[in-house]
Amino acid sequence: MKIIEEFPQSFTETEDCWIPLPDGIRLAAKLWLPDTAMQKPVPTILEVLPYRKHDQYAPRDAQVHRYFAGHGYASMRLDIRGSGDSDGVQDNFGMVQEQDDTLEVLKWIADQPWSDGQVGMIGISWGGFQAIQAAFRAPPELKAIIPASFAPDRYEYGQVFRGGCFLIRSIRWSTQLFGYKTRPPDPMLVGEEWRRMWMDRLEHLEPLIGMILRNQGYSDFWRERAVTDFSRIKCPVYAVSGWADASYVGSVFKTAQAVNVPWKALVGPWGHRYAHTGIPGPAIGFLQEARRWFGYWMKGEENGIMDEPKVHAWMAEDVPAQAFYVESPGRWVAERDWPTPSVSPRLLYLQPGRLAESPGSSAQLDVVTPQTLGLEGGELMPWFLHGPAAELPGDQRADDGKSLCFDSDPLDEKLEILGAPELVLDIAVDQPTAFLAVRLCDVAPDGSSKRVTYAIFNLTHRNGGEPPEPLTPGERYRITLPLIETGYAFKSGHRIRIAVSTTYWPLIWPSPRPVRLSLHTAGSSLSLPVRDASLAPAPVPFMEPEAAAPLKRTIQKTGGRKRMIHTDPLKRETVIEVTDDAGRYRMDDIDWEVESFSTERYSLIEGDPLSATAEITWIWIFRRGDWEVQTRTRIRVTSTETDFIVNATVDAYEGDARVFARSFNETIARQGN
Repeated sequence: MKIIEEFPQSFTETEDCWIPLPDGIRLAAKLWLPDTAMQKPVPTILEVLPYRKHDQYAPRDAQVHRYFAGHGYASMRLDIRGSGDSDGVQDNFGMVQEQDDTLEVLKWIADQPWSDGQVGMIGISWGGFQAIQAAFRAPPELKAIIPASFAPDRYEYGQVFRGGCFLIRSIRWSTQLFGYKTRPPDPMLVGEEWRRMWMDRLEHLEPLIGMILRNQGYSDFWRERAVTDFSRIKCPVYAVSGWADASYVGSVFKTAQAVNVPWKALVGPWGHRYAHTGIPGPAIGFLQEARRWFGYWMKGEENGIMDEPKVHAWMAEDVPAQAFYVESPGRWVAERDWPTPSVSPRLLYLQPGRLAESPGSSAQLDVVTPQTLGLEGGELMPWFLHGPAAELPGDQRADDGKSLCFDSDPLDEKLEILGAPELVLDIAVDQPTAFLAVRLCDVAPDGSSKRVTYAIFNLTHRNGGEPPEPLTPGERYRITLPLIETGYAFKSGHRIRIAVSTTYWPLIWPSPRPVRLSLHTAGSSLSLPVRDASLAPAPVPFMEPEAAAPLKRTIQKTGGRKRMIHTDPLKRETVIEVTDDAGRYRMDDIDWEVESFSTERYSLIEGDPLSATAEITWIWIFRRGDWEVQTRTRIRVTSTETDFIVNATVDAYEGDARVFARSFNETIARQGN
């Protein structure tokens, strides 16, 4: 990536910009302001996060917000209530309070002498949620947004549930957020109040996993955090994600179809990252693209961005069947609109072992899939935060061999798909609670199998998720199952494979009992969204990635992420261990030293779904001179046939003295999971 040192405009960085709220709370923000803004007010670009502007993400923030400021925007990074150096206590994610606070910040910005009254919002993950939720409230100051890897509905998209299935990633994320909330404000910025603020945060801690498990169906808890009516969005939307970030990518297509405002959509090959740092590559000039978007809508620049195709997507081809690769083979494609006339359905029919062009005679295929199927599934949302790591789905052959598989004949010519494949299955199961996991794979002539996309679905949600409805063992159900959207070109000579299972560990928590699935082929089919490239416009080339210089920091210890899988063949126990070390570094300008480390351990005994255990720990350490604070959090989840059992602990230290400790123990009924 090209680092830009000289910009058209000079700017000033303010570390401690304080924004008062009506209830007396002050929010902490960092502001990058063009030096000419007091004479000629400018638009503002805002990013809102709970992840602290002051340490872990500060180098990334500097690269983004310095870049915008150097091109004539006021640019702001805000810590939400109760995070970083902001006052108050952070509530459960996405509360209306967060939205209300953001609207007050927009008003405050518009009233400043350096502001021309216009604000755009940008953000990835939580920052993307904030942008789409703020747009849902339709404040007059908000003129355009760029949400990346975002969720208009955190039950439908994200890292807690998928298709009604309980995602094990939510335990990891709950522990991460549990740890984030323990971190103290910086005494250098908030003064002697730091310890009172810190103790207040610790006293109000609650592990999010409990709230998640108390809301396993689509309850009011989720509706209150969702964009329920896209027609309320009044500002233009540029929706962005990556195919490897499958947990969120569907949000792009749903938003494109649902909004009644000008929009654009961009999907690259990346994981859970901004596109100018995208892995797998190619990364693109995302910050230049953002400048064009905000320039058009807030500066009146006639830069042609709205004359271009609305959709740009990476069409992957013959991607390596391995857990990490630097670049995705493929090319950029474009569509004028979404849905697009260049994509039409192609139907294939399930026959025993085959995907055929025409229906066959009826056959019943029975399978009980192993509990440990899914070890090659990779991470839910590959991030690569600390460099290369085994986070992508690897060669699927081991999982395919444990599944019910259906293969096409070798393709006579290349076949491109863009959008969501859809599977119709005629099935019966022998348990009242059962899940489906379906993978669409590209099988190369050498036998290697690459997961192209997938779907997971809780069959107790077949009529909706509130409340879950137990299945009648032996009764046949016709299930229509959309897979996650994808862009992929199957090469000539390759085969298309559908692999069906009732387990997918460690992506989803296993059902209370092993499930026997009976699949009836005569009523089962696959619809592929086949793309005719001759009907589509040419893509517009992206510029090469560039950004401003990151903040200066001294690396004192390097980190990294490691994923290991161990199997004891005698006990039939499989253990997955993940260590995630952020290293230790000092933010040179403020003499602020930060260190963090987490561990994940997932264990399961084959044949015994009730043996499933997940345990995650997180450690944070902050130092300046002889001042040191450390926090340690842990969450452990197990289950019985009827309940989830959650145990959590938090410990906080000043120097060597433990100053806070609390444990949480909760038993929560399984609600169709």
